[in-house]
Amino acid sequence: MNRSLQHGMILGLVFALLAGPVSLHGGTKVSAAALESAVRAFLAERQGALQVQPDITFRSVPAEIAIAESTYTLHVAADGRTSWKGPIGLRVEIESRGQIVHRCMVSVLIRTYADVLVAERPIGRHMAPAADDVRALRMETTMLQRPMLENGADLAAMRTRQIVTRGSILYADLFEQVPLVLQGDHVRVRVQTGGVTLSAEGTAREDGNRGEYITVDIDGRRDRVRARVDGVRSVCVPLAAGKENQ
Repeated sequence: MNRSLQHGMILGLVFALLAGPVSLHGGTKVSAAALESAVRAFLAERQGALQVQPDITFRSVPAEIAIAESTYTLHVAADGRTSWKGPIGLRVEIESRGQIVHRCMVSVLIRTYADVLVAERPIGRHMAPAADDVRALRMETTMLQRPMLENGADLAAMRTRQIVTRGSILYADLFEQVPLVLQGDHVRVRVQTGGVTLSAEGTAREDGNRGEYITVDIDGRRDRVRARVDGVRSVCVPLAAGKENQ
């Protein structure tokens, strides 16, 4: 086994030649077609989980490589990358009788396409998009690096972080989970002291998710407390939290 494979430095996909080698004075010529086939097989395995059919264009492939042996195997070396699109250079190694007898580079351009969610109309800040606020548009995604929302179901319980203009791609970082408590919500306030729990009603002065502390005005009183969000429109005030009087 090749030393680089033994040390885990190359995660190669082995492409065994099905066609007979071309003889050359006891040796063989490795054709450009064989190199391209090895690269295509390698990329197909890497991209199989993406459920997309990329458009692969070979930009630079050695025309022909002569080796001394009559049989060989091709290895395409992985380099640890996680994104297989755009311009990519791949190292192909030619192995014969357990030895690497030649290395070369193959340059490809991988173009990807997908149905991308875009804003059908402007969506305000902290708004939950409705079904008719978005639409799917088929487009090239080769140069898009930011994670995108893949389908309408991803928008469930989400709201915008900022204003999203018409025609904008719905990137994941433009959205956030709708908080359990929203500013202005009427909330149930529980005050815990030892084994006793007292309940009251109040109004949230800010947004909050589970575990976060927010300010709440107690209804009918001038009391303001810092309370921990523990559910939908529900907060808890540990006795140690105390209260602030205005």
